Amino acid sequence: MQHQLQQDQRPPLNSLLAPVVLLFAILVLRLLYLQVITSADYARESEENRIAQRRVKAPRGLIYDRDGRILARTRPFYTVSLERTTRKDFAAATAAFTEAIGDVELDGEYSRKYRTIRLKRDVNFRTVSIVEERLKADWPLLDIEIETQRHYPYGTAAAHLLGYIGIIRDQDLERKNDNAYVLGDFIGKTGIEKVYENSLRGRDGMLYVEIDAVGRTSREFPERDRLPVPGKPLHLTIDLEVQLAVERALPDSLAGALVALDPRTGAVLALANKPTFDPNIFVSFQAQKERRRVLQGETVLLNRALHGRYPPGSTLKMVSAIAALEMGVTDTLSLFEPCYGWLTVGRSKFRCHKREGHGGLTLPEAIETSCNVYFYHLARLISIETWHKYAAKLGFGQPTGILHPGEAAGLLPSRQYYEERGGWSFGHLLNLSIGQGAVLVTPIQMARYVAAIANGGYLVTPYISGDPPPRQRIDGISPKTLDIVGKAMLRVVASDTGTGRRARVAGVAIAAKTGTSQVPNRDDDAWMVAFAPYEDPAIVVAAVVEGGGSGGMRVGPVVREVVEAFCIQEGIIEPAVAEADTLLANHGMP
Repeated sequence: MQHQLQQDQRPPLNSLLAPVVLLFAILVLRLLYLQVITSADYARESEENRIAQRRVKAPRGLIYDRDGRILARTRPFYTVSLERTTRKDFAAATAAFTEAIGDVELDGEYSRKYRTIRLKRDVNFRTVSIVEERLKADWPLLDIEIETQRHYPYGTAAAHLLGYIGIIRDQDLERKNDNAYVLGDFIGKTGIEKVYENSLRGRDGMLYVEIDAVGRTSREFPERDRLPVPGKPLHLTIDLEVQLAVERALPDSLAGALVALDPRTGAVLALANKPTFDPNIFVSFQAQKERRRVLQGETVLLNRALHGRYPPGSTLKMVSAIAALEMGVTDTLSLFEPCYGWLTVGRSKFRCHKREGHGGLTLPEAIETSCNVYFYHLARLISIETWHKYAAKLGFGQPTGILHPGEAAGLLPSRQYYEERGGWSFGHLLNLSIGQGAVLVTPIQMARYVAAIANGGYLVTPYISGDPPPRQRIDGISPKTLDIVGKAMLRVVASDTGTGRRARVAGVAIAAKTGTSQVPNRDDDAWMVAFAPYEDPAIVVAAVVEGGGSGGMRVGPVVREVVEAFCIQEGIIEPAVAEADTLLANHGMP
């Protein structure tokens, strides 16, 4: 009976054996998986929890003018940052920080996406001391980071050309797939800062430190550190002295733009716009109000020199003159019916700016006095197709090719253009011949156009850095024609009846053309284009002042100041001569 009971207990023990063996097998397999198959992953995670990586910002490349003067540099500043942590610890640490410094505004928000959260940027030394001496012991994940900030020592000078940098946004990060940027980094937003972003930015470095359980640094690993690579310097063609002269000369009360080029190469010597802005406000964490005002302004950030489209007025008359000379319908001695202040065509009267008229004129005299009627007569001898062909040869209706974002192409109307917009009439060509009607140009186009006259018929590509692009010989425009036009432009400044005489600089022969263009809903725009010295042109200037009225009156003194600054800089004239000339001009010299 006893034996029978013992045999009855074995089946339950056998039934337990299989699950136990299965559990041990699972345990062994799990240990095998953890210690063999995934050991490298866990070791890496352990290393990441023990070893912290701290980015070291690369200094942005410096920007120089053509003589090595710094236009954009970098300066260090302090940032209070917090290593990635839980939302609860983030709230506690930021509460302690804001209470300690007495400021509740923070620059950074909690995010699990980034290893470092920048709480407060560009802080003063008092804040640095508070963090290091009072908060670091209780909040070891708080850290002081040294960043670099862009600084433009000349403020508003060449602001639209240089552009500005700003904090990178999520949409910018999505377009960048090289992991070189993190939220809060600076990136070029406009101008040269944007065009040359990749070379100016450099490459950030990385420091490796061991941290304990509470986040304190226990040791460093210099052998693993990756040093930052500074951004490459950028040398521009800008001449700072000329640029500052332009900034002074352009009126602050009116919008406008000026471009100065080297006609031999296309190098941009100066480029300015009014109104302007200080690019320093876009990197300052204390200039939010000023930055908001500029961003909300309708036209402050508009680069009028490259994006502004204007009717050129009489500065375009050289196109009609070149076309007529090349077609053989006029020469330097040809006379038309005298100017009586207007020309009647059909039922319409097309007026000259001088109501009493200029009388009988030759082509050089017509350019000198800017007689509209003479150019109406030329228009009657050439077709719209001919005028359009020569305007296109001189670069209108197309971008100049300058390496700068958003350059406008202007508008060069054709017969078809008018036919598609209400119909063509001969009056359209009469208006185009004096730079009115639908034609629109940019100041940079006007500078290239005058450069072609000054350099003997080569279309240059304006550039701001590096080697000059190849220049293009203009087919179908002879040096003789350009010589005639250039000599006529010389009379505009040299003659006492010339419309550009207020641009005179003692000791320098200047060739120029003024323009006063009619614009809907505002006063006439004032224009002037010029090149100097006439014998060996080294600078071309194209300037426009919106609502400025007479080009000779408003822009002539601007051009004088710019040419004068350039010629002094180049040693063409002595400063004393230029100062005496300015005094004469201020005391009634025409």
